[in-house]
Amino acid sequence: MYFTLKDEKAEIRGVMFKGFNQFLHFKPENGMQVLLQGDLTVYEARGQYQIVAKKMEPAGIGTLYLAFEALKKQLAAEGLFDPEVKQKLPVNPKCIGVITSQTGAAVRDIFKVLDRRAPHVDVILRPSRVQGNKAALDLVEAINDMAAFDAVDVIIIGRGGGSLEDLWPFNEEPVARAIFACPIPIISAVGHETDSSISDLVADMRAPTPSAAAEVVSPAASDLIEYIHGYEQNLASVMQRDLQKRWQGLDSMKDRFVLQEPGQLLKQYRTRTRELIHLMVQAYRLGIQGFSGKFAGANEKLLALNPINILSRGYSIAYREPDQKIIRDPQDLKEGDPFELQTFKGTFRAKKANKKK
Repeated sequence: MYFTLKDEKAEIRGVMFKGFNQFLHFKPENGMQVLLQGDLTVYEARGQYQIVAKKMEPAGIGTLYLAFEALKKQLAAEGLFDPEVKQKLPVNPKCIGVITSQTGAAVRDIFKVLDRRAPHVDVILRPSRVQGNKAALDLVEAINDMAAFDAVDVIIIGRGGGSLEDLWPFNEEPVARAIFACPIPIISAVGHETDSSISDLVADMRAPTPSAAAEVVSPAASDLIEYIHGYEQNLASVMQRDLQKRWQGLDSMKDRFVLQEPGQLLKQYRTRTRELIHLMVQAYRLGIQGFSGKFAGANEKLLALNPINILSRGYSIAYREPDQKIIRDPQDLKEGDPFELQTFKGTFRAKKANKKK
């Protein structure tokens, strides 16, 4: 690639061979200011000095452009621009957050549109620098502050037009990542329609101007009426289908036996009820009989085991006085000790006599 470097006072020719120009990240054009690195040599055929360039990059705005393209490529590879990660904007927001300079034309344009189209909507302004070295940090803080407001439904971030240097804070990586991480949908409106920024690419929606962003988030009354009318039509259609289904169900039920002969159905239920009552009575009687037999058998066993009934067969029980302990062995009493003897017909007292020798 052959080129000529010149200014108002002088010029010098240059060349960049294929081994080096394949690494260029931009296309050199006439009038562009560039920074060169290379060797100063003499072109012997003409006896002229020339520069054999090894490295070339834009100067000034060109450097910013390269940084813009590099960050754009990086964030795109990370998926920050993918459509599937974009949040949907609310149809009818109740509160709109605005991040911009409180003295710029953008804030006046936004409020003018919102006052005209949606005077019922609350608006929260978070002032921020939009130009200069500290603007990027201020924008990040503003986004984080706005994200803390639960009432905010959507955020507009932007500024009016300007040079690439003026708009550069919206191309900073921290601002892009703050927009991506914000849980509230964000509309980016930076500069004019022809301007483009990293914020525009990473935001959930890009508006060409701040006024256009305000138009997007504030549907006109006619739009709301049309939106409600659409819901009304859908609701009427659903209700009509539901009523039709219910009428069809009633038509099918009128041919059923229960509606044609309700008396016959009642008679069947009465007959079935009598049968069930009869079965219940029989089961009850059988149960009583079974319990009566078991009770009689148990009673006989108790009577047979009753010690009083055993005494009726001529037996008796001797109790030692005074502790009423049953005497099972003659050795339990001493001679002359009193005891009580129980028979079937009564009891009497006695004493142990002397042992016969």
